[in-house]
Amino acid sequence: MAASRTSKTGDTWEPVTGTARNGDGTPADLRGADLRFMGYADLEDGTTIFIDSNEDTPSHGICVNVEDESLDEADRGRYRFEQTVAAVSQDGLYKCELECTMPNGKIITFPSREVNNPEWQLDPDIDSKMVP
Repeated sequence: MAASRTSKTGDTWEPVTGTARNGDGTPADLRGADLRFMGYADLEDGTTIFIDSNEDTPSHGICVNVEDESLDEADRGRYRFEQTVAAVSQDGLYKCELECTMPNGKIITFPSREVNNPEWQLDPDIDSKMVP
């Protein structure tokens, strides 16, 4: 399967965007939810690296609930991950998901099956190959 998004290492524009969807395909109601964008890549050397927008790793960026920001029902389920250089410093194929803590404390993850996780390919930037 081809990656649903491709970027170069070090690129922080443009943000990762998406829409969380219910099982029937309709946009999920995330009003008031705290969002956490996560991704992992298994590297050729056997190590696994992570991207995580939670408060323990603020250096990776923030995940914005677009509907809460715009107050527009047309933005139902939409999110935006504003990544930092620290989040995109290692090339690899990342499987990504969105974890939502709802106002009532319940947690739901999109997508609900790992096989459906969108993939984000981070390719090496040319300057990462240059020798000073």
